[in-house]
Amino acid sequence: MKGLGFDLRSLEVFVATAQSGNMTMAASQLGLTQSSVSQTLSSLEHNLKVTLLDRSVRPVELTVAGRYFYDQSCHLLAEAEKTHGVMTKSSFQKLHLLRIAMVDSLATSLGQPLVEVIKRHTENWTINTGRSHMHAQALLSRNVDMIISDDALENNDHLSRYRLLREPFVLVIPSQFASQSQGLAQVAEKLDFVRYSNDSLIGVTIERYLRRLGMNVPVRMQLDNTFAVLSSVAAGLGWTITTPLCMFQYGLCNEKLTCLPLPREEPFFRNLTLVCRHNELGNLPHILAEDSRQIINERFFPQIRDALPWLDKELYAG
Repeated sequence: MKGLGFDLRSLEVFVATAQSGNMTMAASQLGLTQSSVSQTLSSLEHNLKVTLLDRSVRPVELTVAGRYFYDQSCHLLAEAEKTHGVMTKSSFQKLHLLRIAMVDSLATSLGQPLVEVIKRHTENWTINTGRSHMHAQALLSRNVDMIISDDALENNDHLSRYRLLREPFVLVIPSQFASQSQGLAQVAEKLDFVRYSNDSLIGVTIERYLRRLGMNVPVRMQLDNTFAVLSSVAAGLGWTITTPLCMFQYGLCNEKLTCLPLPREEPFFRNLTLVCRHNELGNLPHILAEDSRQIINERFFPQIRDALPWLDKELYAG
């Protein structure tokens, strides 16, 4: 790699010399000439700007810096050998490692069956949640391999996308005010708005929607997650806008919450999309997308339709 000052071959020469204490023996082990070994070691020290070997004694000994570099060199060579073995012997029917970031409403609601799918197709895996805009950056910087997010990164041509879920946003109010409610404008007049924080994508999306409706809602409560938002509404502190999956995450049968439709003249939906880089994961994204849609159809939709039948034609998997 450019700028490191060493490559695997120079590490092999250094380790062999350190272990044997003799450049001639190291050259014999590696099938090189003694002058080639000497030149490699000199170049290594020059590039790293440090003395690695004490040549004033016989056999040669490591300096303090040399001992550190020796330990690191052994580790790097072992990893290189391991990588070579995997590349030459593996069938790659399973991914070695899959790193996924997803919205917390999906992870907490349907995480268990999703994890079972992931386990069948990978040797190692990690899942994390958090802010959707952070997920997008993590994918673009290669810190994760796949995201399931409400940000589909539409402006990036080098990504593949698989739509998983379209769900409408809904109005949620304390049940004690349900009999007094006539619609969004009336609710906003009587109760405070419990917001998602403005550094979350769902929060930003909801604020844009309210501006489209011409609603200037005072900022009083901004909370970090769905549980905090809906708990505040259940306690009678105000109203909010969220999605059915977020309601499912919190608990659909909470008698302290009433879920109502938003004005139909301004359709408002959230789309969850699986996004990954082209070709790197084989057919796993397609498989995971298909299985995720099936999980949504079997685990999520029936409960939503039982609790909120008026949403039946508003939900779509895929």
